[in-house]
Amino acid sequence: MVITKLYIRNFRNIREAELDFDSSLNIFVGKNAQGKTNLMEAISVCLGGSFRHVRYTQYVPVNVPGAEVFIRLCFRNDDNTGRENVVEYTISNGKPVITYNGLSVSDASKLFGVLKYVVFVPEHLNLIKGAPELRRAYLDDVAVMQTQTHLKKLSNYNRGLKQRNNILAFARKDIPEAELSAQLAPWDQVLASEGINVTYGRLRYFSFLQQHAAEVYSRLTEGAEKLEMEYYSSIFKTTSIDFSDVNELFNRYVAELDNNLESEMRLRYTLAGVHRDDVNFYINGMAARDFASQGQTRSAALALKLSEAEIIRRKNKTCPVVILDDILSELDQTRRNFVINNIDKSQVFITCCNMDDLSALQGGKCWHAENGVFTEG
Repeated sequence: MVITKLYIRNFRNIREAELDFDSSLNIFVGKNAQGKTNLMEAISVCLGGSFRHVRYTQYVPVNVPGAEVFIRLCFRNDDNTGRENVVEYTISNGKPVITYNGLSVSDASKLFGVLKYVVFVPEHLNLIKGAPELRRAYLDDVAVMQTQTHLKKLSNYNRGLKQRNNILAFARKDIPEAELSAQLAPWDQVLASEGINVTYGRLRYFSFLQQHAAEVYSRLTEGAEKLEMEYYSSIFKTTSIDFSDVNELFNRYVAELDNNLESEMRLRYTLAGVHRDDVNFYINGMAARDFASQGQTRSAALALKLSEAEIIRRKNKTCPVVILDDILSELDQTRRNFVINNIDKSQVFITCCNMDDLSALQGGKCWHAENGVFTEG
């Protein structure tokens, strides 16, 4: 898929902009707060919703209250028909109006998946060093992107977890352990059944991320560094799970929940399950969350996002657009060269602050951003 054109009027600090994009590489250079990320956000708004996850009311320029926001995005699919598709997003009289090829769309989220894309923003560095729930959510997002069945299993698990935690939270203090165990038993079975499904769904794509991210990271560093990833199950106490005997896994899951009951009676919440699993990253055998430099952390997050793009390409037989916001900072010249010259197959959008980062640039289009104005060249 290729984005061909973008027209913006009154979106955040961008008063008006019209751009024709290169089919391979597009780079936007400028100081902070000049509109580079806003431009990337405008693209994402037309593809299902802002990657900043904010309400549409924040798109309106703060210095022009009541202004009509308008974005038109044109793109071509990989079907060789040459047909140009058009998404238009308008905020008029305080309400969003969205059309796709002239047809009304009730909500921006309905456009999610119309044009496949992957985005990196600096917040994604937390996937490597941040809280475990961020990594779990990322794996679930990748799985849901491929099949809605995973979302159903995850929702079932979370409902069961909520019920189980409510029983633990409101159980009387003198309740016998056997009585509480009997009350929890139906929900233990829900957590075991759906927990196994969720774990399988995560690991189905994790194994590919694990292998491909290692390959990308090796290319980023010209083989000088090695990235490894492992999924740790809080129930099975291992990084390797054999799904050949689901009944055995189910019994082990229920048994582990039962083993934790004494502690859970005191703490009043569920101590183990897929809601407590984690992903560990290692660079040259060292735990990334403890020892990785900023450049290594950024490289690992980039390798993860590019692996996500490859999953989309293989699953959907189409090349997703790749948006990399502020990716070049803290990368050495070797890694910068890879980013600007060696991400193949996909159309790439990059924002950066310094022209010196582009000294090895071999092609594509480049724009200078200043006060919401984009000048090509």
